[in-house]
Amino acid sequence: MAHYDIYQSLGLERFASSTDLAQQIDDRLAAVGPGDAGAREELTVARSILGDETRRGLYDQRLDDPSAAEIDIDSLRELASLNLGGQAGGSAAPTGSGKGQQFQQQAGQFARTAGAKTAEASHQVQDSFKQSKGLAIIVTAVVTAVVVGVAGWALGLFGKTEDKAAKGLVNEMLDKNNSDDLRSWIQDNSTHQDRDEVMSSLKLSGDDSFNGMDALFGGSDLSAGTRVLDAEQLKMSLGSSSKDFYEGAEDEGYTREEIDSTVFIAVIDKNDKPRGAVGMLERDGDFQIIAVETLD
Repeated sequence: MAHYDIYQSLGLERFASSTDLAQQIDDRLAAVGPGDAGAREELTVARSILGDETRRGLYDQRLDDPSAAEIDIDSLRELASLNLGGQAGGSAAPTGSGKGQQFQQQAGQFARTAGAKTAEASHQVQDSFKQSKGLAIIVTAVVTAVVVGVAGWALGLFGKTEDKAAKGLVNEMLDKNNSDDLRSWIQDNSTHQDRDEVMSSLKLSGDDSFNGMDALFGGSDLSAGTRVLDAEQLKMSLGSSSKDFYEGAEDEGYTREEIDSTVFIAVIDKNDKPRGAVGMLERDGDFQIIAVETLD
């Protein structure tokens, strides 16, 4: 089924800047009569999405992917109300109903949790480019992209991707509830450059104490969920800094092919609620873990 194309529906030029589109939509909103609730809602939702570069970037990427989950009015409302770093979305973008509503509610819950971290993390990414190189950056940069991308609506970008090998690795890790077994497994299934950070995230180093996966992620009956980020989403998050990122990563021994294989898989609980994500890249034909993130 075709995606809901806001540009076409409202006769807007796609090449226009977000600032210009916001002004055009504001002008139209000012002319809408008080009794035309439908037109007002469509314009308000459009204003929240196209007038914000982050929301617009998520929308444009999904709009251009015919294999992505359908963009319908419910998903547009969800994107419009997405909290990005404390910003409120469209005030007149109420939750709708329909077959996608349950998923959107779950994604929205994740968005409310993750959104508060976005602004700070975005600044950390830029700072990290000034202070360090390589895959030390990817963890910070990817976390930012996960916060933005997992935070609800962008999950739909990857709804039809199977990722059997990546999900299998996540499920294998989630089965390790003994600290010694997990530590040994991580030694064999993580990149050597990121191993210390992964160990720390799993509370396997220093004074931390690993008490099982349920305690770590804050949920029960954990399993691998959908893909929430890949290299394309990462590059969208990095923007003009992606060239520096690649160069820094290559300096630390990562190939461009490895970086382009990056994928993050959600960790979900028995109620399909997202509890975190596991990042990995493909090396020598197998996935290797580069990051483990929980939603604290």
